[in-house]
Amino acid sequence: MRKIDLDLLVDIATDAEEIESFDWGRLSVGKEEAYKMIGSSILDQFDKESYTEEDKIVLLSTITQLAVENFLLNLKLLETQRNGRTNN
Repeated sequence: MRKIDLDLLVDIATDAEEIESFDWGRLSVGKEEAYKMIGSSILDQFDKESYTEEDKIVLLSTITQLAVENFLLNLKLLETQRNGRTNN
């Protein structure tokens, strides 16, 4: 298995984020710092030569949880945008 380094992980993740941009200036943490902090944590957990069945369950359940949270946040944003339009 190819060794994944933090810079590659951050590059790929930030490229994906450009589709849905976020105003990072509103936060006290910068974009690169946030991606590196979270990417480092993920690499620590999942960058292994081989995976046990338990590792696979944790990895897949984590991805599922993040996808569902993203889905729900997008629904809330759409609802907020719709409510803003009807109130104006």
